[in-house]
Amino acid sequence: MSIQFNRRDVVRGMVNGAVGLALTPTVFSQIGAPAGKIALRYNENPYGPSTKAIQAAYEAVNESAYYAPIPLQNSLLTMIANKNKLSRENLVLSSGSVEALGAAFVAWGKKGQILIPGLTFSDHFNYSRKMGIKMKSVPLKKDLSIDLERMEAAVDDNVSLIYICNPNNPTGLTLDGDELRDFCRSVGGKATVLVDEAYNELTDNPTYTAMTDLVRDGENVIVIRTFSKIFGMAGMRIGYGMARPDHAKTIIGHLVNYPNVPGLAAAKAIYDDQEFITFSRNKVLKGRNMVIDTLRTNGLEPLTSQTNFVYVDLGRDASEFQRLMAERNILIRGAYDGYPTYSRISMGRIEELEIFQRVFTEVFNS
Repeated sequence: MSIQFNRRDVVRGMVNGAVGLALTPTVFSQIGAPAGKIALRYNENPYGPSTKAIQAAYEAVNESAYYAPIPLQNSLLTMIANKNKLSRENLVLSSGSVEALGAAFVAWGKKGQILIPGLTFSDHFNYSRKMGIKMKSVPLKKDLSIDLERMEAAVDDNVSLIYICNPNNPTGLTLDGDELRDFCRSVGGKATVLVDEAYNELTDNPTYTAMTDLVRDGENVIVIRTFSKIFGMAGMRIGYGMARPDHAKTIIGHLVNYPNVPGLAAAKAIYDDQEFITFSRNKVLKGRNMVIDTLRTNGLEPLTSQTNFVYVDLGRDASEFQRLMAERNILIRGAYDGYPTYSRISMGRIEELEIFQRVFTEVFNS
């Protein structure tokens, strides 16, 4: 059975009566990428949410006058616990993974420094710094992978938390599962390891790459995940964490938002929807191969990615190239600090990537 669909058609079909009259074409035009643009910049999954998630969210809107009901939260937590063979006491629900990451940074930052890779996902860094949290950066290896050996050497009595994004963002590189396990066990006696697994479901072997087995073993590890990537729910802001009960309780104590009702309902509907997960993963992988083929056709070799984006050295000013692509209505990422010639390109719909292939080649060779 095919589950391909147009999200706008689904939403239009569900919205009717007085609500439908209140939603103008202008409102609908604000759903998704800017009009006339192809957005390949924020690592979103344009194939989500699933029809089941959209229906659940729509029905939950009727209850949005109230804070998220405890039974709904508990139901989702039970599903996550069962799938990962954990107890409810191991779990945290948050408004997107960034909130849980920020909460952990602030909580552990009170006790010491946070050790971070030299280039990694950083949306929670500015908030943490404003809260007075100190961070210490360790450069990446020459191949742009996270240097676990140097990170371990940098752990001293002043470090309370070590942040590892695996796969890493923006590089897309994935640490070997057993090497990361050994690292977590080795440093766990000195500091807590926080593993951001936002892209875990897209890796070649999600179970091997995941550190949830360490959580089950009671190791000094926190795993944070999101519904924004494989599930295509970036705008609904639902994330979750898995950790020892004492760590989970600490993170919960530093959260500042309530989960939203439609997002929770959608998350519950989609979490075990294996048909959609497989469909979504296959589309992302097909799109990634298209982008990689385009880059190689133009003499470029991107880093090996196990995510819904690729990172590539363009051999020229990445921010200027970003501007030139935007003039052709293709939105990608520009340069990152310290990497002026590298750009990150996220996956879009297949038909969007067909346009990207042509435009990229024309702009790159102009």
